[in-house]
Amino acid sequence: MRAVLEDAIRCLAGEIGPSRERGQLAADARQWIVASDARWPFSFDNICDAIGFDSGSLRARLLRDAPDIPFTGEQPTAGRRAKRERPAEDDIVQMIRSGKPLRVVAETFGISVSKVSILSCGLASRLKAERDDEIRGLRQAGWTHRALAAQFGLSRIRILRICARREEREEDSRTAA
Repeated sequence: MRAVLEDAIRCLAGEIGPSRERGQLAADARQWIVASDARWPFSFDNICDAIGFDSGSLRARLLRDAPDIPFTGEQPTAGRRAKRERPAEDDIVQMIRSGKPLRVVAETFGISVSKVSILSCGLASRLKAERDDEIRGLRQAGWTHRALAAQFGLSRIRILRICARREEREEDSRTAA
């Protein structure tokens, strides 16, 4: 009996229960304390009498000192968030193939850049590697850095870095052998 009274007091104070349901629990506890139905064995009055407390004075003190926990009267919602609609992989792949940066694709669909990369199965990385190989091949064929920059829509510095990576790889492979 004492445990029932303790739980009711803790619910009234908003100390137990899930945070989204504490308002409901406090309202239920307040209603249980206020109701005086002596016919029900677990009523507030009967429990106080069984323990040896004066139900009237305890009720007055509990209701006076209890914090006001807001309760909107709505049923508690489920703890799960609504599922977001998953963007179509085909749309993501199409945007990446059209040359849109991953950041732009991510902002369009409202997802992270890493999620875009996962959904496209690393397509952007493969396309970039193919483009870089093509740039290096054209550079070896005699294209200038400026012409390559204009052709691929990149800066001249970026073209220089792409070509420098190829030279570093070739040097590393020569020293490793």
